[in-house]
Amino acid sequence: MILLKAKADTSIQHFTHVDLCDAQTATSWMTKVCGPHRLDVLSKNSIHFKHTARLLQAATVGYIEYGTDVTIGVDAEYNLESYSIELPIQGRQRLESRHGTIRSDHMNGIILSPNASQELYISDNCKKIQVAIPRTLMQAHLETLLQKPVKDDIQFLPAISSEQGASAGWWRIARRFTEEACRVDSFMENRTLAIEIESTLVKGLILTQPNNYSADLKKLPQLNLPSYLQRAINYIHAHAREDIKLNDIVSHSGVSRLKLFNGFKKHIGLPPMLYIRRYRLGEIRKAIIQDLSNSQISGIAMNWGYTHLGRFSSDYRKFFGECPSHTAKRRNSETLLSTIPLP
Repeated sequence: MILLKAKADTSIQHFTHVDLCDAQTATSWMTKVCGPHRLDVLSKNSIHFKHTARLLQAATVGYIEYGTDVTIGVDAEYNLESYSIELPIQGRQRLESRHGTIRSDHMNGIILSPNASQELYISDNCKKIQVAIPRTLMQAHLETLLQKPVKDDIQFLPAISSEQGASAGWWRIARRFTEEACRVDSFMENRTLAIEIESTLVKGLILTQPNNYSADLKKLPQLNLPSYLQRAINYIHAHAREDIKLNDIVSHSGVSRLKLFNGFKKHIGLPPMLYIRRYRLGEIRKAIIQDLSNSQISGIAMNWGYTHLGRFSSDYRKFFGECPSHTAKRRNSETLLSTIPLP
């Protein structure tokens, strides 16, 4: 039995509901969301897979259940393309990885990361929330936060509590967003809202869940900026698509040019005009990764204030170590849930 319900507007968002009893098709479907993996089912005839989800921009949020005991395997042959953050709302699961054994229930979530061997054992009555974030999108947001390119993938501690610490707050938000996202008439049909929610989930996870960049992130002066510097940055962010002049930034900061330069040097580590360039490049990179309609890269760059495309390509390559076209090629285009062929 295969039942596919989909409400899709390719120019905005995708809402999908899948209800089927076929292990192979279930595997193909979830491969579109997370990347290649192995699905082992003890009794092929007992699976009853359900997935209700919404594609925000590049990330996906929703509910999953398999209806029987299953094992999901990820190894050298099967490599995830997205981070899968999961929390059972009923039933349980168990993750085996290099970090050892992690038991997951309604109080204890888990994170499956790309480029890691792992086995996930899911009970027959398990229904869970899943937030799937493409690796390239996670990297783009991390680079925006750090204001520098990163070479290594972010690696989270795989246990993420829903009851204690900052991660509990992240789960409270994720629960509400998932509940709203899985309504057919959700306000997340609005593209702008969906992008903001996606950004909140990704940045919130990076900043609250321990990872290999946590030490660098804690050094950021995000919450201790002088008011004049915050005014300048707010102005830059609001007008980054325009031809910003240094005198405009100085005027909106309310201080002298010298004090503004000294403030940027002390708290940001960059002069104002270089900060603008790096901010634009970071936003362009996110736009390339999130763009599922395959827009022209030149159009995206020009939309963010780059009028000289040769200079844009050179700046992008220096900052990220690759051409913009290479970023587009590595984009996880398989998150287009509505394109999966069903028999």
